[in-house]
Amino acid sequence: MERPRLPGPRDLGPVVATLLRELGFMVWEQATASLTLVTGTWTGLTGEQFSFQYAHHHPSAGPLCWAACNMGALWPGAATPAVCFASTQVRRLREVRLLLLGNHHFAQARAAYLLAFTTTTIPAALCE
Repeated sequence: MERPRLPGPRDLGPVVATLLRELGFMVWEQATASLTLVTGTWTGLTGEQFSFQYAHHHPSAGPLCWAACNMGALWPGAATPAVCFASTQVRRLREVRLLLLGNHHFAQARAAYLLAFTTTTIPAALCE
């Protein structure tokens, strides 16, 4: 029997996991009867580690469903992680994508990573 649909955001867990994998995150997924949790980590070129978490709470009865995500970053030598964005309620994948890709720390680290791995060499024959 399918559980009744409660008001609130739909569970984006599977599509958030896919997005994170496409961005190069190592992803862990966990689902229970009342909670879906997606956690991902991504390490930049200089060793900075970003930790992203998405949670969707869907109780069988009681309060409304909710979904939120957050991200922190730990830089090499730092004792504690910095908050990239605190727990933010989300309803759509595009909101998750905006929070993630719009974060300037992650955007800078990702740009440096992509630049390092997309630099191509010019064939010697073209240099003559």
